[in-house]
Amino acid sequence: MKLLVTTGFGNIIQGGADVWTNHFINLVLPELSDDYFIFVDGRKPVGFETSLTNYHFHYDNHNKSEQLLKDCKEIHFLHANYHKREHLWKHKDKWTNIFVHAYLPDMLKYGDSTKQFQTNIDTEAIDDLMKFCKQRIWIGLTDSQLFTDYPNNTITIPNFYEFKKDFLLQRLTDSKIGFTSRIESRKNVHYLDNHRGFVLSNKYDWKNIVELNKHNFNDIKFYQWDSNILDSFMKKDWSISHSCHTNEPFGYSIFQAVDYGKLPILHSDWGDVDYKYRASSKEEFDSMVEIICKDSYEEHLDNWMRLSDWMMQYDNKWAWRDKIKKLF
Repeated sequence: MKLLVTTGFGNIIQGGADVWTNHFINLVLPELSDDYFIFVDGRKPVGFETSLTNYHFHYDNHNKSEQLLKDCKEIHFLHANYHKREHLWKHKDKWTNIFVHAYLPDMLKYGDSTKQFQTNIDTEAIDDLMKFCKQRIWIGLTDSQLFTDYPNNTITIPNFYEFKKDFLLQRLTDSKIGFTSRIESRKNVHYLDNHRGFVLSNKYDWKNIVELNKHNFNDIKFYQWDSNILDSFMKKDWSISHSCHTNEPFGYSIFQAVDYGKLPILHSDWGDVDYKYRASSKEEFDSMVEIICKDSYEEHLDNWMRLSDWMMQYDNKWAWRDKIKKLF
């Protein structure tokens, strides 16, 4: 038996890593012939549902966790925690593949980001994970310091996004901005200071940054993240997407914004595509909003089409499945 360690999956989506893990379970796992068991290194969320039976949440039963870790032949990290987990560290000799969704040294390059890490992070633990796993798989489409720090047995298999909505770019009616991502330092939610728009994210993270009293979010309407309201949120009357995230590995929410016909402001370092609307600071972001409001719809559409055409290279879920499958 081989363990697939992750931090979440199923119907409760907390971030892009959960989406990626669901894709693995739905597309890759049925193709594998060996006996695999899903080990969720966390607590079972309220409302969790799945049709699977071969899974275990660590905090449900620590004794069962230890038995699974003892009995398994290999341990593969679909998504790991960012801090040391003693029960897993006892079995480092079994660590095999690790899929790297965000590399800590990249994440700590804040730029002008507001330092707001809600995740418990441990640099030594991350080093252990990278060092003792036999192979590292980067899921991003941008470069990473991971390849400098661990040049051997480190490969790239970028994530995918399946376009489904078939929306054309919306005409800009005003300067309202939408933000649909986790709130952490590198996501730069503070760029919304003195703007109008909407945020769909975690209420506790939003509360933390609001209570800093450093930013004017009076014209920002907040919505608690819930996958059931995602579609209606994306169809609200906002046209500009705040997609200006520092060192964004893949950017599922960026693809999603384009899929819904939104015009994103990207970070200057994201994506190898000729695209006009980019920024790398709060000041540049503010200026870019003004430029977008002055530009014609034809200019918007030309850039949006160029971006969406470039994104289509990451649309093939079957090619992604086959590349992942070969690792096992």
